[in-house]
This record gives sequence, C-alpha cells and structure tokens, in this order.
Amino acid sequence: MLTPFSLSTAVLAGILTVTAVNAQTTESATKHAAADNTKANATDRNTAAKTPGDQSNDKDAIEVTAGIRRAVLDDKSLSTSAHNVKIMTDGDVVTLRGPVESADEKKRVEALAVKVATGKQVRNEISVAR
Repeated sequence: MLTPFSLSTAVLAGILTVTAVNAQTTESATKHAAADNTKANATDRNTAAKTPGDQSNDKDAIEVTAGIRRAVLDDKSLSTSAHNVKIMTDGDVVTLRGPVESADEKKRVEALAVKVATGKQVRNEISVAR
C-alpha cells in the first residue's frame, strides 16, 4: 500500500535525480569545449575524398587501422579532436583526415601512424583547427 509519505519521497527522489543529471550535463558542457567537427566533415561530402566507408575490409587493413587508432588513443597528450581523426587504410595507403588543435598534434598523429603502419604510405590530410 502506497502512503502519502512514500509517494512524496519517491517524487522527491525523482526530482533530485533529474536535477543532478542536468547539473552535471551543464557543468561538463561549460568546462570542456565540445569537439565540433561539423565544418571539417563537409570534406566527406566531396566524393573524391576518402571516408571511413572507403576502409578496406581485408584483415591487414583492419589490423593496421586498429593499431593506429590504439596508438592515437593511448597518447593522452593528444586532444579529443586528435583522438577522433579519421583513419582509413586501403591497400598500402593509410589516409589520416580531420581537425586537430595544433601543428604539433598533426605531426604526432602522423608519426604514430608511420610507426604502426610500417611499409605503408601515410597520407596526412589532417587540418589544424583555427
């Protein structure tokens, strides 16, 4: 049997939960600038540009792409934007594309890709966000 006290307690708990979630969302949005790649993703609309859909499904290409992604994500000095660069492997060519925060990050991501993708050509199409 539901008493008025237990009903009001349940309603209050629900309100407090919603308030806490909203406060966390607002706080994190103000603390960290969101990685917004909307403008950079316009490049994907160019049919000549490589996109993740062009990723080869052969075992070697998948392993190379996954290895580069792991290396990039393991580098905690890189920004969220750098962690989110597009990595596509097709045959002997690895293409990197997307925005990063600095020229140093662009060089670092390329260096990681070259180290992991031994024997493959790395095409660095990464842009520096301004």
